[in-house]
Amino acid sequence: MEKRLYRSRKFRVFGGVAGGLGAYFNMDPVIMRVIFVIVTLMHGLGILAYIIMWIVIPEEPFELAYPINNGATGENEDSNLDIKNIPVEPKKSVGNIIFGVILIAIGFLFLADRFIPRFSFDDFFPIVIIAIGGFLVLSSLKNRGVK
Repeated sequence: MEKRLYRSRKFRVFGGVAGGLGAYFNMDPVIMRVIFVIVTLMHGLGILAYIIMWIVIPEEPFELAYPINNGATGENEDSNLDIKNIPVEPKKSVGNIIFGVILIAIGFLFLADRFIPRFSFDDFFPIVIIAIGGFLVLSSLKNRGVK
């Protein structure tokens, strides 16, 4: 069986690119995310590469991400469980919205840096990084039930 590159369904934050690359290269997805951040900060190409990979790399098929173990006979072990009739709710992803807002904010900052004389992107960039970090920490605490 040949190994294929897919965007991950299980290990995704935004589009699953880092999770898919991590699975393909047998690495932790966090390491791939750190590599994207470093490339973005050093050369500014990390975001562009991520977006291109998000568009080009296909999403992992559901059957590969969440395999169902039916045993050797291929039948359900519990005869009362009919997998085909289980309702599946669509995933409510806010990753696309957050990523879109970040792109809009970055575009606004570049435009403001160019057209507003006293605005400097160099002065505003640390505030943006602190705000994003604070948002991520607060949302993680909220998801863990910490008030």
